[in-house]
Amino acid sequence: MTSGVTSAAGVVLAGGASRRMGADKALVEVAGTAMARRVAGALAAAGCTPVWCQGGDAAALGALGLVVRADHRPGQGPAAAITDVARWLATADADAGAVVAACDLPGLTAAAVAALVGRPRPAALGVDGRPALVVWLPPGAVSAVAASRATRYTDLLAEISTELVPIDPAVVRNVNSPDQL
Repeated sequence: MTSGVTSAAGVVLAGGASRRMGADKALVEVAGTAMARRVAGALAAAGCTPVWCQGGDAAALGALGLVVRADHRPGQGPAAAITDVARWLATADADAGAVVAACDLPGLTAAAVAALVGRPRPAALGVDGRPALVVWLPPGAVSAVAASRATRYTDLLAEISTELVPIDPAVVRNVNSPDQL
């Protein structure tokens, strides 16, 4: 990690409904490892600490060795979950930033996460000008995110002037249905 950031939490968004998958995406295995565990591993390997899941099945994720914090507004989508993360960070440690990533990105790598951490302003991985659900919230942006009323992820990113960092599409390919495995 760079730029004087004393710590960066890693957060796996695991509270989605997984309607198209037909099963909890966070628990679906890719190459023998649950997707949430794969994403948590990439965050940890990049130096993020602590790492936790935001939302999701606490018992099932706990059985995978993952810590879970409940969503305060379950079912409201990633923007609501990210503001929950920022609110927790604002009360826990004013010097901490966070990398927040969706649980359905089995190709996410530590190198991709590390490319975000330490940037002075919010940054998201993206492909062809479109943001993936992997975003760096530097310490200076935490209070703005915590106060956000955005209901869509892209609106939240625009509100906090997020820089888009181009990445290989395979790294942020999300898996929404069984045929995408």
